[in-house]
Amino acid sequence: MSSSKHLLINSIHHEKVDRTPIWIMRQAGRYLPEYIKTKNKAGGFMGLIRNPELACEVTLQPLKRYPLDSAILFSDILVVADMFNMNLRFEDKKGPVFDKPLRSETDFNNLPSELDLSKLSYVNETIKNIKTELNDSLPLIGFIGSPWTVATYLIEGNSTKKFTYIKNMMRENSNLLDKILDMITRGSIHYVNEQISQGVDAFMIFDTWGGLLSKKDYYNYSLKYIEKIISSKNRHDIPIIYYSRSNTNFESLKNMGIDCVGISSDNNLGDIYNLFDQKIALQGNLNTEVLKQENSIIKKEINKTLKSFPNDTGHIFNLGSGITPDIHPDKVAFLIDQVNEISSK
Repeated sequence: MSSSKHLLINSIHHEKVDRTPIWIMRQAGRYLPEYIKTKNKAGGFMGLIRNPELACEVTLQPLKRYPLDSAILFSDILVVADMFNMNLRFEDKKGPVFDKPLRSETDFNNLPSELDLSKLSYVNETIKNIKTELNDSLPLIGFIGSPWTVATYLIEGNSTKKFTYIKNMMRENSNLLDKILDMITRGSIHYVNEQISQGVDAFMIFDTWGGLLSKKDYYNYSLKYIEKIISSKNRHDIPIIYYSRSNTNFESLKNMGIDCVGISSDNNLGDIYNLFDQKIALQGNLNTEVLKQENSIIKKEINKTLKSFPNDTGHIFNLGSGITPDIHPDKVAFLIDQVNEISSK
């Protein structure tokens, strides 16, 4: 494989890099005052996502502030539901809401029989705009939610900590759950390939709630469907990054065709890397809470994270979870400068 001009892509492929690349989950987000301003201009989160010009603008905002090593598409894992004609909206302090969740065979049968790919044309336009602005100066990461994680929202109807309805469906009507997961998988395959066709350089699968599942259920309800998506992508040279919050079933990921695994902050990078026989790159895994501390503590924790990874390549520095709105932008600047300086030595 020939080397990419992009540090992040080379590190994923275990090629020689002169320092550890860094980007931040939710790097375009509420901790930046310019993001808040643009979001208000768009009339809210959904208005921002569905406006290709403004979605491009917020994608690029952190890159104008910081020397990051990648852009990531500004969107949401739940927009795939547009293809199923489900009405996604966001409420302040509540998050995503579906007014007609999928909890019965009748609910499922009321959905359109055909996927409407045109419903996501605004994402294609956003990617085109970002690629034009970047002009190949940095890679662009596209993404989807795993079918399991998307299903938790479609079935629960909103964000939850109990997951009552989907757990009941697993026990009492697993055939319906399989049909919902199949539908999301079909839509996701089209969505992934559209993003790749528009020019994304890497792809991330957010299996946020995969950690809820037992080892057996993890395969049957999550990984099985992710495998279908990975095997169906139309360009096999596009690397796949996988992330699951609080996942402990790393052994199950070894032969999935995943190129890089995002690690939450409660795991040791070296231990997981060795579990993967040092063949799968890792992303992570500084605790976001560290960025609320004094700079001396932040520097110490950055050092600890970098030293926990036992190789000169194959590591992308990131947080163990998405950055939160209460982080000061100056702390992010310090983080990036320190990672660049320390990993260059």
